[in-house]
Amino acid sequence: MRRLLRHAEETGRVVAVATRSRALADRAREAGLPVARRPHQVRWDAAGRYVVRLGPVSFIAPAIGRFVQVAIIAGIAALALFLALFLAPSATVVAYPPTETLAETVTITAVRDLAAPDYGARRLPAVAVSASRSYTLAVPATGTVRVGVGYARANVTITNPTSADVVVTAGTVLLAGPDFLDFELEADVTVPRNGTASAAVIARQPGERYNLPAGSITGWFDERYRFLGVTNPAPAAGGTSEPRPAPSEADVIAIRQLAASLADSDAVREDLAAARPRDAVFLRTASASAKLGTPRPAIGTPSPVLLLDVTVEVTALAVTEPVLRELAVRALVPPGSRGELLAETVRASETGAATYDAGAEAFTTSLRLSAEFARGVTAADVEAAVKGKRPSEARSTLRERYAIDEADVRVVPGWAPFLPRFGMRLDVRLASRAEPPAAGTPPATRE
Repeated sequence: MRRLLRHAEETGRVVAVATRSRALADRAREAGLPVARRPHQVRWDAAGRYVVRLGPVSFIAPAIGRFVQVAIIAGIAALALFLALFLAPSATVVAYPPTETLAETVTITAVRDLAAPDYGARRLPAVAVSASRSYTLAVPATGTVRVGVGYARANVTITNPTSADVVVTAGTVLLAGPDFLDFELEADVTVPRNGTASAAVIARQPGERYNLPAGSITGWFDERYRFLGVTNPAPAAGGTSEPRPAPSEADVIAIRQLAASLADSDAVREDLAAARPRDAVFLRTASASAKLGTPRPAIGTPSPVLLLDVTVEVTALAVTEPVLRELAVRALVPPGSRGELLAETVRASETGAATYDAGAEAFTTSLRLSAEFARGVTAADVEAAVKGKRPSEARSTLRERYAIDEADVRVVPGWAPFLPRFGMRLDVRLASRAEPPAAGTPPATRE
């Protein structure tokens, strides 16, 4: 290194060192030379200094001691580890706290397309909701159609007017007029020149319609045999048919009437309430329409039943889930009680006591409200209790603090040892393992 510096002084040149050797790089810096890993990365103004590169950009590190540099690097590594452990992971916590069933009957006024609910006056917006369901209807076929079951057979005489023998192979198709019913040769036959030969044929379809009179089988399907004459000296016989059930016009009328009655049935209307269990659906406002498919099979086709696909769409007025949830909070939760009403357990159904006009813009009705209430704990409490903890610690804390024996804790990625400390990375929800309270369940005694 001293010889290199002497050479630079004697020649008046500036010298830099490009090396991957850490020892050589440290020695060059001690001598006050610019150092880089590659020649094109040399900073000529960084004599004896460390250069930090971030992609195409480079920075000259301040002239500080080696231990300070190591400390800075360690700090950066610790910060990266902190971010990886506490910011990168996300978590979902579903807790199942002990609950009690709250229920009460409330009277509301449902107003069609009301701009905003008035919970104090119990005036709530009612909107049209709908659901569709597909059915396949079936009625027994009352018509009949004769179906072929036995194959007709006949003997034919083939005439060869040429001066050469002709071989007609088995399976060759012959035609019988006037409807071109098809028969096929049962075995190979050689027709001598200027002579005739007899052969057996069988109908290609079963049925009595193939029992044709003598002289009916006179043509060939294949053009190459049409120079040969052919006829059946005796009638074809043996074809049999028997009656089978098949759809008739009366069956089509019957199944369409059944589809119309399906759209008017109460059971189909109740499908709307089943499809929207978290809404309060007013079934007496319901209307249904049926979209009919094409009956199958076609009339006259053998089948024991006639089928019809029907799609029924039911539309009715309802108070939707967000409005119903807020009403339940105000009507069911006792004033001053601390806890959380579990949103997915809120249910409402009409009791039958109502001043009701299906054509009016507003109507008054009585609803039976019920829901599960987690007393003494909220989702915010659970979030505060579990954030930053290991999953096992989180479950233990919930058990000890809130008597929550069941909790689904999922951390992503799976290698993360802790739940996030920040709410934006933590999704917490309270849920109930029990079935939602059925409509008409007696209310719990409110404290």
